[in-house]
Amino acid sequence: MNRRRPKRKGKNGLKILLLVLVTILIGIVALIIRDVVVTREGGDPILSIRPPFLDPGTGSSPDSSPGLPSDSSPGSTPDSTPDPDRNFDGINPLTGLPMDERFTRNRPLAVVINCMPEALPANGISEADILYEYLVEGGWTRMLAIFQDASHVELIGSIRSARHYTVQIAQGHDAILICAGRSPQAQAEMTSLGITVLNEVEGPHRDIFFRDRNRVPGNRVGLLHSVVISGERIRQFLPGYGFRLEHPSDYRHTFNFIEDGTPQRGEEATEVAVRFSGAKTTTFIYNVAAGGYHVRQSNTDFIDANNNSRPVFTNVLVLRTSVSDIPDDTSGRVNVETTGRGMGHFINGGKATEINWIRTDVSSPFIFTLLDGTPLDFGIGKTYICIIPTNARVTFE
Repeated sequence: MNRRRPKRKGKNGLKILLLVLVTILIGIVALIIRDVVVTREGGDPILSIRPPFLDPGTGSSPDSSPGLPSDSSPGSTPDSTPDPDRNFDGINPLTGLPMDERFTRNRPLAVVINCMPEALPANGISEADILYEYLVEGGWTRMLAIFQDASHVELIGSIRSARHYTVQIAQGHDAILICAGRSPQAQAEMTSLGITVLNEVEGPHRDIFFRDRNRVPGNRVGLLHSVVISGERIRQFLPGYGFRLEHPSDYRHTFNFIEDGTPQRGEEATEVAVRFSGAKTTTFIYNVAAGGYHVRQSNTDFIDANNNSRPVFTNVLVLRTSVSDIPDDTSGRVNVETTGRGMGHFINGGKATEINWIRTDVSSPFIFTLLDGTPLDFGIGKTYICIIPTNARVTFE
């Protein structure tokens, strides 16, 4: 007679416990997967975790200010994330103009240009995509010329020393900074940010520089104003320095270009005078035939010594910010604030309108909006950006 074996309650209980644990584990995995986004950059799938405090629809945090960016990552825009291919489809991302696709992903060169009266005319400025002008000591100014591709330019210069805010602007473009010397504050910023820099005065990569006292035809310049680089030397030496020469695949540019960027309700701006200080005023004069602005610095026409041409700038921006003396600096250097937010002017097509600018940190690009928070549309072409003290005078005619 066969007897039934009693059920082993302990074994069945263990099975139930394991089933519950598996169910909990599946739930946890599902929650994690919900916040994993698969993106494709350059044809390669990349997994990234979306932070739970971001709105997956906009990429902004719940307390973001309307029209202003909440993300400090390079290239983020106030209201959307650009299509990664939009910036690199045979269009120069700094001007909106067509260019060889081989150069559209380049890290630009950011070259410090001397614009003291005795150093003018400068070389290569008509081929820069963006020119920044900003104050240095003594009420004078200096420029930072941004080139998406400078490999074809005959000469670029004369090159001068960097300031810490020069480093910050270059870093915002993910650029390779080129200078001849630096202030102590600039050296500290270079070290802090780990920026790629070529310095004619020091460092291992100086064969890209040379001196040309005949860089201005018919005018032998002083030794101080003779430091230049050339497209030929850029092609010869830059690839061998071991630097990263292209933007990361996730880099985003923030400029948006349209065919006609003239402000719809702007005031007349056929001649604009920007007073940096008692020593320096830069004037922009609209040329209808050229479709942009010619420049005068220190009452002298701003020309390119390479070809004796007057550069034309489609867009002119004037950014107001805090400018102050650096305490205990015996050379009288100043601090020009490049982060935070402020107001300014956008000038295009003979018209001007007020804008806002914002920059979340020293490694981020500038973001520009209209006063209502709408992203600013640039006209296709080159841009000149003046950074001036908050209370500096700007006149429009």
